[in-house]
Amino acid sequence: MNYEDINLNEVIISGKINVITDTNDKYIKFSIITKKYTLNECKNVYVSLNISRELYYTFLDYFFKDNKVFIKGYLNSYIDKSKKIKSFITVTEISDNPDDILKGRSSPHIRYDPDGVQVWNGKRCEAKEPTEDELKQMQKMIDSITNERNECNMLRKSCI
Repeated sequence: MNYEDINLNEVIISGKINVITDTNDKYIKFSIITKKYTLNECKNVYVSLNISRELYYTFLDYFFKDNKVFIKGYLNSYIDKSKKIKSFITVTEISDNPDDILKGRSSPHIRYDPDGVQVWNGKRCEAKEPTEDELKQMQKMIDSITNERNECNMLRKSCI
């Protein structure tokens, strides 16, 4: 096996959300406070993260200050105007349950928008008016059930 062909870039981290900033139309930036362990001490460290808007709105209910989250992502960086390297993590998964990150999600993420509409995996579950064709199809189904019941009732009465 040629190890030169293997590239690993996956980060799993947890911490409490500290700051959330809406900076551009693609990503939301946020930071978490987590632990930095050295040989002699344990200190808090701030970690910068980016999450796509789509993923952010799917898991919107996790994004409030001091909420403990578990994150999977990859290390990313850029060089700023003063030629300094800035590193951050790009989020690919987020949860308030470590098993969702470590073992994979076992169910859809369900939350409610502020207007009370249920949201499954980021998609709002809203009722919409049926089309004329759908209305006709539903009426046909209702009629067939009603006709079957009427026939059953007629048979019962004839047996009495």
